[in-house]
Formats: sequence, structure tokens, C-alpha cells
Amino acid sequence: MNLGVFDKDTILDLTVNIVPLAILGFFLVLFVALNPWGGGITLTRGLQFVLVGWMFVGLAILTYLAAVKIEVDE
Repeated sequence: MNLGVFDKDTILDLTVNIVPLAILGFFLVLFVALNPWGGGITLTRGLQFVLVGWMFVGLAILTYLAAVKIEVDE
């Protein structure tokens, strides 16, 4: 077993999770940087960040746990 969790084969196996993670991260940064609907901190804007942020964090944890499981099985 390698010392690092994310070796080449593991990353190839986890591409199915890494691509949506990158997309969620892109939109999270985009909405923070541009503020497309204007206004300050509102309930709608807070809910938007909670929903996207929750999915980002959940998918990141799931991806890490899947990588650990893949490494243990090999």
C-alpha cells in the first residue's frame, strides 16, 4: 500500500466524483466573486451557499472515504 491515498489509479477510479466536485467548487467561487443577483446577505443567498456548500463538503468526504476504501481493497 502506498503512503499517499491519491495515487494515479485511485484518481482514475475517483474521476466520477472529482468532476462534480470541481463543478460545485467552480460555482461556489463564482457566486462568491460575482454576486450575480445583487443585494447583500439575504435568506435566499444564505440558502444558496448552504445548499452548494453542503453538497461540496459531503461529496469531498465521500470521495476521500472512497479513496481509502479503494486503497484498502488493493
